[in-house]
Amino acid sequence: MITDGVPPEHRGGVASSVLVEVDELARRGHRVTVLVRRHDRAQPLAEDRGHYRLLRHPAPARGSRAYYAHPLTTTLQVPAWLRALDAREGFDAVYVHSTFHALAAVRAGLGERAVFRFHAPSSLEVRLDAAGGKYPFARAASGVVADLTRRAELAAVDGCARTLATSGYVRGLLQQVHPGARGRVDVVPLAVDLPRFAPGPAGPARERFGLTGSPVLLTVRRLVRRMGLENLLAAVPALRAAHPGLQLVVGGTGYLADDLRRRAAELGVADAVVFPGFVAEEDLPELYRAADLFVLPTLEMEGFGIVTVEAFASGVPVVATPVGANPEVAGSLDPRTVAASTAPGDLAAAVLRGLDLRGELAARARAHVERHYSPAVVGDLVEAALVEVSGSRTARPRRGPGPS
Repeated sequence: MITDGVPPEHRGGVASSVLVEVDELARRGHRVTVLVRRHDRAQPLAEDRGHYRLLRHPAPARGSRAYYAHPLTTTLQVPAWLRALDAREGFDAVYVHSTFHALAAVRAGLGERAVFRFHAPSSLEVRLDAAGGKYPFARAASGVVADLTRRAELAAVDGCARTLATSGYVRGLLQQVHPGARGRVDVVPLAVDLPRFAPGPAGPARERFGLTGSPVLLTVRRLVRRMGLENLLAAVPALRAAHPGLQLVVGGTGYLADDLRRRAAELGVADAVVFPGFVAEEDLPELYRAADLFVLPTLEMEGFGIVTVEAFASGVPVVATPVGANPEVAGSLDPRTVAASTAPGDLAAAVLRGLDLRGELAARARAHVERHYSPAVVGDLVEAALVEVSGSRTARPRRGPGPS
């Protein structure tokens, strides 16, 4: 498995979902090696993590001037590294979770044994984030970067034997951005860590996070424009009119952090909105349990929304905008929880509806995740794809103890 990074040194929904799949494949008896970029020069190049082996390839260090050139260095340097590693280990299948690593695998001649896990069109993300103000000093270059990324994505999809899109929406986006793509694309959702995210008493968690209001709404997002957090704040006055004790927790970091705090003050709801900043992975399950409702106010391009299934697994209903994969993932429990639009008024109406339904929905949420997004269910689909591509190689004797 190849990805940009895994916890604890690399955070985020994709990184966490990778480890869920690693755990499930290892539980099934597969020998798994995880290949990542080395983000810090102090990190070892090889590490035994018990049920899997972690290898890091040299890359520009996080925080260095060269760090943002890692797509180029991955494309140019990693193919030779992968060829040498494969010659030594004889991997049966290659499972790739990032665009430029997928391109590196194709350039290394491993495409016929490769499954590309397509989380979202990175080229489109670059354009949207630039338009939202994420790159104020590099906006002019963002178009060039997006175009290069688009070319890399197309080469990766065409060069890998299988591509697994995380949702029907993402598959549609891939076909829209790359209408000439020839590779096979199937939909396989992400899996949630069921033991980690589970229902539990809300009281201790609310006390720990200093939450005294009721009901408690939660969102955990990157604080960037396309997440729609300004609209969620704008919905709070109407929500407080119906529920005077309501509190909203906005977890996460990003370039909009100061703007969002100012906006909450301008709306007169600063006392009702809690900004805890970065939420550590170990604190996230407790924070879900502290909530009555999770809100996903996305404005653009929600490829899957791993937070949705984490909330469901914790017994927390989710209200979402009708954007991206939200209707097929957040709306899969009950379509009534999908707002009519992204507008603050429609979002407020959906939240009020979700609060009315929360007892019924909370009782069904955990079982829904177990049926559709469990490691076992997703593992069956991923394993089938890996077994299929592994049949394309002629068995070779392996040298050394390397996992397959």
